[in-house]
Amino acid sequence: MPPTRSAKAILSHQERTATEPRDKDLYTATVARVTSVNDRIKRFRFDLKDKNGFNFLPGQWLDVFVPDIEKAGGFTITSSPSEALPRADRDHAPYFELAIRKSADNPPAAWLWKPEEEIVGKEVLVRVGGSFVWPPPGLDMKKIKRAIFIAGGVGINPMMSMMTYINQNYPNLEVRFLYSTKVPSRETDPSEVLFLEDVLDLFRIPRFKITKDRLELFFTGTWDGSAMGTTEGDLIHPLMSLTLPQIDSATEVPVCAWTHRIDDIALGSAVGNKKEAESTVFYVCGPPDMTDEIVKFLKEQDHVIPERVLCEKWW
Repeated sequence: MPPTRSAKAILSHQERTATEPRDKDLYTATVARVTSVNDRIKRFRFDLKDKNGFNFLPGQWLDVFVPDIEKAGGFTITSSPSEALPRADRDHAPYFELAIRKSADNPPAAWLWKPEEEIVGKEVLVRVGGSFVWPPPGLDMKKIKRAIFIAGGVGINPMMSMMTYINQNYPNLEVRFLYSTKVPSRETDPSEVLFLEDVLDLFRIPRFKITKDRLELFFTGTWDGSAMGTTEGDLIHPLMSLTLPQIDSATEVPVCAWTHRIDDIALGSAVGNKKEAESTVFYVCGPPDMTDEIVKFLKEQDHVIPERVLCEKWW
């Protein structure tokens, strides 16, 4: 009998990912900066001690070994691979970034959530792993014209690395991003929504005039229940008191914001018509139930190629 959901939840990162590919090499990194996003999530920058940096694919995670704790924590790299490599610019030292949710049951995460003054300057060991990556493994990129990213909560982490990399290297690829996240109240500051401002920056200017990039935000909370939408090309302010940066709809990528979860209507729109669906790769990352439901829906759609629906779950 397969393990129950609760049994899986108590497995360590290394146990859950035992069958995933891992590099052999360990690298030393130093905690360089800690930024609080909200009371649940912090962002971390780590400087690599080896000035040659290291290679990884967008979407991969790290085994992170922190001082005095035997088992590694698993955290997805949120920065672009280019940042972890040396550049001609002498001011650039190789680094990587992580976004880590508070968890008393996860010893490495608990260590990283210590007061900033206790961990900045401390060294950790990291090892690259994971197969949820861009470019999509085994696919002919000549046949891929669209990439649809669908994230729930901290499932945005691997997609930040992927979308940043795509921005830098795939100017003709159409990108559509559906991001669902909880917002505690109508008074939440935009900076307290994980990567919201970074995502808006990524989608601020179309990378190429013919692309049809699109960003859809789905904000949920105990106050929700009414849906708000936009016409094509418009931006709304999704919560009464959550003010997003202004975007000129005449020159910017279309942005829609809603106060409900990602639904079948949004997913069906993302799939598109026959020609669009057959040239699309889908990436889904979020809580297990959400991921399972969305993957099932996508694979059941006409013209969607099941092998092009890729997912990763965070327990």
